[in-house]
Amino acid sequence: MDIDEILDSAANTSTMPGVGDAEVTDDELAMARKMGHLVFGNLAVHKGFPATLPSDDPQYLPEIGSYRVFEYLMPATQQPYQVSGDDFTQSRLTALYSQDRAGQLPGEHSTVVAVSATVSSAIDALDDKPMHDNERIAIYVPGGGFISCDSPEMRLSYIRMSQEMRMRVFVPRYHVAPAHVYPRPVHDVYTAYQHLESQGFRPENIIMVGASAGANICLAVLQLLAAEGKSQRIAGCVIAEPCLDLTMSHDSWQRNQHVCILPYVPTTSPWSLPRFYLGPVDDGVNPIELLRRPMLSPISADVSVLPPLQIQIGCDDSLYDESVAFAKRIPSAELITYEGINHYTMFRGRTQLDRFYGNLRRFADKVTTA
Repeated sequence: MDIDEILDSAANTSTMPGVGDAEVTDDELAMARKMGHLVFGNLAVHKGFPATLPSDDPQYLPEIGSYRVFEYLMPATQQPYQVSGDDFTQSRLTALYSQDRAGQLPGEHSTVVAVSATVSSAIDALDDKPMHDNERIAIYVPGGGFISCDSPEMRLSYIRMSQEMRMRVFVPRYHVAPAHVYPRPVHDVYTAYQHLESQGFRPENIIMVGASAGANICLAVLQLLAAEGKSQRIAGCVIAEPCLDLTMSHDSWQRNQHVCILPYVPTTSPWSLPRFYLGPVDDGVNPIELLRRPMLSPISADVSVLPPLQIQIGCDDSLYDESVAFAKRIPSAELITYEGINHYTMFRGRTQLDRFYGNLRRFADKVTTA
C-alpha cells in the first residue's frame, strides 16, 4: 500500500477510521507512519486543507443511517468569555466574541448531526432539537492535528458512533490552521455546545467525546463552561488519544517515534503542530510559555472542575505519557490503555474498534440518565 492508496482509503469503509473492520496490516501501518511524518513533519509547506475533500458528498442508505449539516448563529444568550489568569486567551476570545456578535466573524457556525438507522424516532432525527425531554446525545469533537476537521468521508464514522452509543451524535465543524488559529476552534465548539443547550438539550444528558486535537479543544471548552458553573453538570467526557501538553515535553514523544505516526518537531520550531495552532504572537512574547497555559495544555488545568472522565490511549502513542500523567491527577478518572496501539491504530480494525466503542458505550451508559 502506497501513500496515495492510504489517502484513497479515507473513502473505503474497510479501513476508514472508526468504521472499518479490516484489521491493520504491517504494510498499511508502515505507510501510515510515513505519511504522518510527511504531513505533520513538514508544516512549512502546508497551506491548509479545503473545507471538504475533493469528492462527492456520500449518500448513505437509510438502513445504515444518515446525517445533515446545519448552520446556526451564536446564541443570543451566550455571554462574554471570562478566562482567569490568561490575558492572552482572554484577549483573543473577546475579539472573537465581539466579531461574532457583530456578524463579522469569517466563516459560519455549522454542525453535523448524525444518526444510525438503529436510533429510530417518529420525529425528525436530523433536527437540532431534542426528540424527547430526556434525550441523551454525544457531542463529538474530531481530531486532525488542528489543521483538519470534518469532511464528507468522515461522516460514516459519526453514524457508526451513533449506532454504538445508541444516541444521536453532533459534530461541531471548527475552523482550522493556518487560516484560523487558537482559540478559534475553541470558540466554535463552545458556541456549538451553547447552541445545543439553548435548543433544549440538558447538560446531564450530554456526553462530550474528543479525539486527539479534538480532545484538547474539548477540555478547553470544559474550562470555559467551568467559569459559568456548568462543566460539572455535563454527564461526562471521553478523551481518546488526547493531546494534553502542547509543550511536547513528555518522554513518549521520543520513545514512540519508530511506531507512531506523529513526528516529534520541537516547539522551538514555528512549524511544530502546537506553534502552528497557536499562530503568530507579538515580539517579546515567549510562545513556549503560552503553550504551557491550561487552555492550551489541559494537563495543567484545574481538574476539580471537570465532569466524570474516561481516557483511552495506546501504549505506542506519542501522547501516552501525558495521558498517564493527566490521569494521575484525577483519582476518579478511568484510564484505559491498549498494548500495541498507536495514534493510527486506535480507530482501525475490528478488534480495536470493539474495545474502543465498548468502553465508550459502557461509560456513557454509566454516567447518563436512562
